[in-house]
Amino acid sequence: MRGTVIGEEPAATPESFSSLSRRESLRVLLFVLLVLVPPAAAHAAQKNVLILSGGRGRVSINQMESSLRAHFSGPVNFSIVDLENPRFEQKAYQDNLAEALRTGYAGEIPDLIVTVADPSLHFAAQYRDKMFPGVPIVFMSQSMPLPEKMWPGVTGVSSTSGISETIDLALRLQPDTQAIAVVTDVAGSDKNWLQEEQSELLRRRDKVREIDIIGPASPETLEKVAELPPHTILLFQLYPHDSNQPAFGALDVLAVVSPRVPTYSILPAYVGRGAIASASYDPTQDAVLVGQLAARVLSGERPDDIPIVRNSHLVSSVDWGQLHHWNIPESAVPAGVRIVNREPTLWEQGRKYFLAGIAIMFAQALLILALFWQRARRRRAEIELGKSEEKFSKAFRRSPLSITIVRATDDRYLDVNEIFERLTGWTRDEVVGRTPLEIGIWVDRDQRAAFMSRVLTEGHVRDTQVSFRRKDGQIRTGIGSAELIELHGEQCALSVIADVTERKLAEEAMASFSSRLIEAQEAERTRIARELHDDINQRLAMVAVRLQTTKQSLPGSEEETNLSLERAAAEIRELGNDIQALSHRLHSSKLEYLGLEAAASGFCRELSERQNINIDFRCDGIPQDLSNEIALCLFRVLQEALQNAVKYSGVEAFEVFLMGASGSIELRVHDSGAGFDPASVNNGHGLGLTSMKERLRSVNGELSIESKPGHGTTIHARVNRCDEKSIASSVASIPVSHGTASVDVVS
Repeated sequence: MRGTVIGEEPAATPESFSSLSRRESLRVLLFVLLVLVPPAAAHAAQKNVLILSGGRGRVSINQMESSLRAHFSGPVNFSIVDLENPRFEQKAYQDNLAEALRTGYAGEIPDLIVTVADPSLHFAAQYRDKMFPGVPIVFMSQSMPLPEKMWPGVTGVSSTSGISETIDLALRLQPDTQAIAVVTDVAGSDKNWLQEEQSELLRRRDKVREIDIIGPASPETLEKVAELPPHTILLFQLYPHDSNQPAFGALDVLAVVSPRVPTYSILPAYVGRGAIASASYDPTQDAVLVGQLAARVLSGERPDDIPIVRNSHLVSSVDWGQLHHWNIPESAVPAGVRIVNREPTLWEQGRKYFLAGIAIMFAQALLILALFWQRARRRRAEIELGKSEEKFSKAFRRSPLSITIVRATDDRYLDVNEIFERLTGWTRDEVVGRTPLEIGIWVDRDQRAAFMSRVLTEGHVRDTQVSFRRKDGQIRTGIGSAELIELHGEQCALSVIADVTERKLAEEAMASFSSRLIEAQEAERTRIARELHDDINQRLAMVAVRLQTTKQSLPGSEEETNLSLERAAAEIRELGNDIQALSHRLHSSKLEYLGLEAAASGFCRELSERQNINIDFRCDGIPQDLSNEIALCLFRVLQEALQNAVKYSGVEAFEVFLMGASGSIELRVHDSGAGFDPASVNNGHGLGLTSMKERLRSVNGELSIESKPGHGTTIHARVNRCDEKSIASSVASIPVSHGTASVDVVS
């Protein structure tokens, strides 16, 4: 990217126009431009963009260039011309400048002109026909009101100035304000800013009065500020200049007056340099939008067909230090206003250290050792290392967990703490110098070997369940972690063990209770089903036969009696069928005598006929020697899943897949109905899903649900056959009361 900046080369500065004739000045400027601008033939395929800058906003120009390149695929050559000059408002100067630009770019006419700020836009629109006839113009950083009739071939982004919002924010933060002093200049666009500020203050004349301090940055400005009455705030609008910065500039004035008088500005860069707050348009968004518009124009769109974009997004910010300097509470800051330069709290400064300390409390001794050992190695003498070892020893002894240190080369104990002695029954003198295998503390010798191998290869082991033997022979369960450390020049393993025996016993007791409850429930189902089938159903059948016999013995003339008896017999037969179906649902004799495949197929067929629905049942690979516990569990899950699907899905077609593969049995029930949110059901009080989960957990199975409202439901159940023997033995060891036991069955 090539940058041509008028006003920076000595031969073309504004002072040259005052000392040379017009013809000589143009000749010198033309020579400079011809040197800096390469021949057009070298860049025949690229687009040329001329940027007319008001001397400010170089960062926004760079952002605009990046946005344009991101939205335009071809090569683009940028030229920047700074128009900032004390004589810029003079017509003769503008005429000479326009002529110089026309002559200098005669061999490389721009394809697009981008103007920055209001004076640049008016200059380009006024002299375009003289400089570059027909070249489109895109404007940016334009917060002054646009003319009612827009120039042809001109588009761009118009932004809000933020003056009104800055004044409102200042009055909200300091409601006792009686006067607002406007500190600004009248050069260039500053005059337009002053007019808008005066207009906004005129609308608020019933609340505050206006004081104008007009002129460039100077010691006189400081004197005028010092004479301001109490309860006065400053609206600071003096701009810093990009070049030719005077010895006493706007930032110097701001640094002196801001500690004495509350200061506000529409320039966000002043927040953090003395200004309390600022409200201004977002220059980054402005630059990005202009880059997009410029890319559209370079791609062939007419500017007249592209509407002007309004950038109404304001960025409001308040300096935290200035709030405290002027005793302004943070609660007075409106919502949505950013508070910048806030001093971090103690928690924010040391958050990662606090969290790390909490997370690895069990390794606190190791951290202390490592910290002091490293510091001693780099900075301190042997005496400092001794102190750090003493601190480590205290932490090691007082730790609430069992901690041991073994030598990595021969796995011999170097030290243990008091918690280890209480937990294992071994004293420190009995274990130091011996290995864990010699005292038989590890139940599984192979697990100990694998544990130490991981420590040596990976450097650490985390949260591994181990079984260890106390000195009295009692077997306990623990969660162990280890870290490889260096102690006195040799590698050691620092291990931490937490005893979780009671927790494991509680978990096993809960699992045993669930299994016993399900077993008792099934026993009661079987008893009720047999009574319904063998007793009540048979008695109802006998009543139906007797009614039929009675009907045949009655005279044929008594038709009403015959009809009544016929109806009673039909109702009893129907009742018998319902009782028989209920008996099958409570206890499937097919499951007991024919196996899971026949029972599941029969249940799907009966449910399909009874509910007048279509169930696509497919089965494959179910072994004949499947244990009763797994078969009953999957059959009950199938019953619950299908009944719920029929009841809630709202459809009449269902799919059931039952298959055995890779040492496991899998059941899948699918419908394309209403669906539901599994999270909301899990948080509710429904017993169907809970019952299925408890059943599967009793046989070490898994249940998963895939469902979304309006997208159907799929229920997956899976049981590993490798756990079949352990399941059968655990269930067989559970005492179950039959006969007169009373169990509430919930489906």
